[in-house]
Amino acid sequence: MEREKHSISVRLNGKEQKVKEVAYEKQDDDSSLIPRPNNVLDFKKRQAERKRNEQPYWDDGNRERSPGLPFKRKKKALYNSAKPHLSMTLLAAICSALVIGIGMGLVVLTLFTGDPAEGTEASSTSADAIPAFSGTESGLPVLTVEVVQGGAFEAAEKGMESVEILQERGLAALLTEHTDPFYMFIGLGGDRAEAGRISTLYQEYGQDTYVKSYRIEGQAVTGQAEEVASWFGRAMEQYKELLRLSVDGLTGGTLTTAEKVTGLEQTLDALLAERDQVFSQLSEEAHPSALALGDALVKGKDQLKLYAETEDTAALWGTQQALLEALLAYEQLIAALS
Repeated sequence: MEREKHSISVRLNGKEQKVKEVAYEKQDDDSSLIPRPNNVLDFKKRQAERKRNEQPYWDDGNRERSPGLPFKRKKKALYNSAKPHLSMTLLAAICSALVIGIGMGLVVLTLFTGDPAEGTEASSTSADAIPAFSGTESGLPVLTVEVVQGGAFEAAEKGMESVEILQERGLAALLTEHTDPFYMFIGLGGDRAEAGRISTLYQEYGQDTYVKSYRIEGQAVTGQAEEVASWFGRAMEQYKELLRLSVDGLTGGTLTTAEKVTGLEQTLDALLAERDQVFSQLSEEAHPSALALGDALVKGKDQLKLYAETEDTAALWGTQQALLEALLAYEQLIAALS
């Protein structure tokens, strides 16, 4: 086996320089057929490769060092530009349908009713031609008060005994006739506050009381002449004025003056002067209740006038008694006309 010398050289700037010499033993086998590596190091070539690898991959087409997506990161879906287009189309279709529907509705309305402006003009002309009181039918007024209740009785006889006891003491009391049980009403007010003050006066006498709302549905009565409805409407206004002045006097107020009583008396007298003419238009079944209502209003007016002249509190309780009687008379009138 022979020893063969080999040397390691470096090429720098195109010039080859020997660095080291190495001796090898020459083999007799076929190993000499293996190509020997090139041991010459070209620093210029290495420097060029290093600069090329430092550049971005898109500059030279090199994709070996291209950046990748993060792990398990999904690509965002592209914006679907067709959705707004579909929404606008749908909105335009809805608007078109509305416009067509309204237009067709106006056409049908015109065909069946004629010109709306002409109908309005005809209605206003007809209304102007009708007098105010020409027999137009309407309902009677609604009466709402707050009632002071003193008891409820299964037997009317027992209830009347309690009524007589209170009346003997100069107070107001009345027993209902067509209820089950029979209720004893002992006072009333225009609202809950007024009824509460009347209730307090009775409690000072040791009387148990209960305040409740009482409503008479006069508007349920239809088919009455306008003159009848007008008369009962004014009668209810005077009823409420009598009620207000009686409560004020019983609770120490100063509203019940001679001037107020005189004005109230004149209004009621004028109203009662029309009573016979108005009541003649009512049915026979309603006459007794209507007359009882008118008589109760006269009684209440007289008792209030007596109080203004004498300042006797008993006259105010007399007014309360008359108002309770008028309340039940009006309720019976509405029942008879219904």
